[in-house]
Amino acid sequence: MTVSKTGTVRFGKVVEAIGKPEIVALWTKPERDKRFMAAARQNRVMTIKQETVGSVKDFGTVGFLREKNVSYLVFPKPLKEFEGRRIVGIQYDLIETPEPIGRIIKPEPAPKTHHQRKTRSPEWEPEPKRLTKEISSAKGTKIFTATIRFIATADVLEKVKAGSNKEAKELALKQADMPDFRRATVTRKIVKLAE
Repeated sequence: MTVSKTGTVRFGKVVEAIGKPEIVALWTKPERDKRFMAAARQNRVMTIKQETVGSVKDFGTVGFLREKNVSYLVFPKPLKEFEGRRIVGIQYDLIETPEPIGRIIKPEPAPKTHHQRKTRSPEWEPEPKRLTKEISSAKGTKIFTATIRFIATADVLEKVKAGSNKEAKELALKQADMPDFRRATVTRKIVKLAE
């Protein structure tokens, strides 16, 4: 991008004279974007050079230039009076965000499948905590708090069709229902004892 450094103009002055621009994202070849190419032919496009190395600040020039590290702005009116000049002091807050093009598609809720994890509500209620005051009045008796860990183990058989062990494990975990822990093997273990 070769632009005269002597003939400069502030970005704010361009916006005052021409109006606020919109930023354009080219997702395909520019020739396929009819709106953008029409704006380029009408001299309403400004190319913003964004340096990635060094301390050179972003600057712009009138016209559509194909280069790396550039952005394109489309103005509402032609930029003829600013041709050949370096546009400095780019103020990104003066750039408008374009409205979406095309119809808005709202996502539909995902249908529930049999692969989603199901949980059964417990059919049993845990026994209420017993409050006992069976503390002996004899000297040397202390109150202890015991943390007891209950570990329940229940095996569930799940048949799955898969191409590999890894895939089979993933599918089995997705399909498995929560087991009925009333028939599970339960172990108890004191993990902490405090005075």
